[in-house]
Amino acid sequence: MRKPRVGAVLGWLVCAVLFLVQVQAARAYDENVVEFKGTVFVADNDASGKVSAVSILDPAGEEFFVVNDEVGSQLLSLVDKNVKVSGVINVAPDGKKWVKVKKFAIYAS
Repeated sequence: MRKPRVGAVLGWLVCAVLFLVQVQAARAYDENVVEFKGTVFVADNDASGKVSAVSILDPAGEEFFVVNDEVGSQLLSLVDKNVKVSGVINVAPDGKKWVKVKKFAIYAS
C-alpha cells in the first residue's frame, strides 16, 4: 500500500481550513445584521439638485448613512418616509455610522 504524499495531504488540509474560514465569515456577517426603524432624509444632492445620498434617523436621534449600492439606492426615492431596515452597520474612522441595507420595508408611522 502506498503512503499519501505530504504535498497532497497538506493541500487537502489547506483547502479544509479555507473552507472553514469562509463558513465562519459568512456566519459572522449574518450575526451582525440588525433591524431598526427610522425616517429617510436627504444626506446629499448632485449638481442638478437630485438626491444622491440618504441617511436614516432612528427614533433615538442616531443617524445612519445608507451605502449607495443596489438595495440602498432604492431608498433615494423614499425621502421623508418611515422605513424598517435590516442591514449591517459599520462605523467609519470619522465616527459616521453607515448601514449596508439588506432589505427594507415602508411602514406607517
